[in-house]
Amino acid sequence: MTDDYCMSSRALRRAALAVAALAATGLATVAVAPAVSAAHPIGHLSEADALWLPNPTTVPALAATAGTTATPVHTAALTSSAYKFSSILDGAPVRWNPCQAIHWRANVARGPVGGLDVLKAAVAHIATTTGTTWVYDGATLTVPSTAYLPTTPTNTNKPVVIGWTDGTASDLLRGKPAQVLGMTRTVWFGVDDGMGHRAAATRAAVVALDRTDKLPLRGTQSWSATALHELGHVMGLDHPADTHQLMAATLPNVASYQTGDNTGLVRLGRSAGCVNIPA
Repeated sequence: MTDDYCMSSRALRRAALAVAALAATGLATVAVAPAVSAAHPIGHLSEADALWLPNPTTVPALAATAGTTATPVHTAALTSSAYKFSSILDGAPVRWNPCQAIHWRANVARGPVGGLDVLKAAVAHIATTTGTTWVYDGATLTVPSTAYLPTTPTNTNKPVVIGWTDGTASDLLRGKPAQVLGMTRTVWFGVDDGMGHRAAATRAAVVALDRTDKLPLRGTQSWSATALHELGHVMGLDHPADTHQLMAATLPNVASYQTGDNTGLVRLGRSAGCVNIPA
């Protein structure tokens, strides 16, 4: 009887200790379990991309592309990898939502005569190449500068501002040498759902063309080629390693987009589908 009672007491004590240990372990597990992160907005202001005018004695001779008229681009025919995206998010390039119209305005008050026609033709070209819709909202006196770009998350787009200015008026050109023809800056915003998924879209862009540079309106190393280059940045392209592409950091001896440029632009455009950002 006594032995049975003593054994039961020890068993009870062991059981009680085991329960306490389990309870303590359970509490410790709860205490260190990571909390589920809440969804939160994300955004990025790009570095300004400079386009340089080459030294005429060092420019490689290439066959110029006649005119700047856009022709339909078929993805299957584009095999070049001579392009680079400005921003990559979760393995995909950040881009405008191609299912929404991109509005734009031009500041040509200090630009060359005929500059507006050049900009309109360049916009029409990139719209055709990317399958996007661009809407001209008219002239503006807004200076293309960083100050125009939104600094807080937004789910609406601001019109792209493209125009001629100088380092006195725009921070994008301030302190830049004369060989810099233009500078583009973009901003994108989106959402991180806290569970490893992010989505974003470009919301605004500015293109500052240096009015102190003297270029022909059209042809190679022209304002037309410069505008096309800068619009490539607006869409989400960076400078590639291939110096024969129009998107090269130093303006090549071509008048329009090359195969690599077109490949990248198509992958930023309508054929890549809509950009859907969770509310």
